[in-house]
Amino acid sequence: MKQRTQTHCEIIAESFGSLWSRAIPKAGWSEFLLGSTPASGASPARWLADLDDFLAQTGATLVELDGFGDELLMDEMRAALAASPFAAFPVSLMINDSNRGPLAGGVLVRAVLGVAVEPVLRHGATIGFRFEDQNAAYCYLGGLVPDDGSQDGAGQTTQVMASIKDALLDSGMVFRDVVRTWYYLGGILSWYDDFNRARTEFFMKHDVFSLRMPASTGIGIANATGKLVLAKVHAMRPKHDGFVVSVAGSPLQGSAYAYGSAFSRALEFSSPEGRTLHISGSASIDPAGETEYVGDIKAQIRRTLEVVAAILQEAGMEWSDAVRGIAYFRHAKDMVLWEAARQSLGLPLQVEIVVHADVCRDDLLFELELEAATS
Repeated sequence: MKQRTQTHCEIIAESFGSLWSRAIPKAGWSEFLLGSTPASGASPARWLADLDDFLAQTGATLVELDGFGDELLMDEMRAALAASPFAAFPVSLMINDSNRGPLAGGVLVRAVLGVAVEPVLRHGATIGFRFEDQNAAYCYLGGLVPDDGSQDGAGQTTQVMASIKDALLDSGMVFRDVVRTWYYLGGILSWYDDFNRARTEFFMKHDVFSLRMPASTGIGIANATGKLVLAKVHAMRPKHDGFVVSVAGSPLQGSAYAYGSAFSRALEFSSPEGRTLHISGSASIDPAGETEYVGDIKAQIRRTLEVVAAILQEAGMEWSDAVRGIAYFRHAKDMVLWEAARQSLGLPLQVEIVVHADVCRDDLLFELELEAATS
């Protein structure tokens, strides 16, 4: 384990109407992570109204907006978006199968204050945002789907990745600047190998492997457009040697690339002001790439938490440094198990949402992604 002595980031966690809000100080600016779940009792219209009030009162700029839920909840979200100031925003809406389990899904928001934000356009529509601080240039893209939904999964994957490349070029970046990706794949279990092949071929063509693979989540959930792929991307281009993007160690697992998945287990962004750790979607997989505890959801949750805890510890962080996460459950009936796990870790409610989705293998029942920060 790397030995590091750093103070914890001063992170302010509080509520704003129906939303929780966490403020993370950066280099002369602030990042806000907000969210809410159906368990709050508020509707999507209320979430968006509170978000509009939050942006108006703080002066922050919205740069990322994601919604998760069943078809009924996401229908409400679409209607609320159409009647809100965010109608033209590049929203990522993911739709899981309806279930009779616990209330799941919710809304996740990222906003920034203190930097000049510019839209990233494609075909005249906003698909993301670009901004800079003294350490780096940043580009966040969202709601990316293929133009041609008639192609197979591999073809739609390649289309989306080409769109990412083109948008980054327009923003003064290249695909090798990508540090975090999310791929929401409808019907993932029937074509995940095709997705991995298309991603690897694209990475080889664009020389991604010579630098590093992004941290990533690839999860099985449909999106509001009906296309097989919806993607989100964070890219960063450092301005000096004091801002470092590096692959973080995962002591309990081997490289995902060894079994055909081209992503890093975690990436760390380190600057003079602090560090951020993006932990990829993690599951109960052993160092050889085999699924552990097949059929045992409680054991898979426990092992996944051990894997994530080891990544945090290797980076000199703790569960208390977590600022955002998503817990994915293959079976809706199992989602009730998360609350006990959350409490055992001491995670505040203002960290994660729980989502009903297919994990990338039919014998994996749980997956967790996490973002953590320290000063």
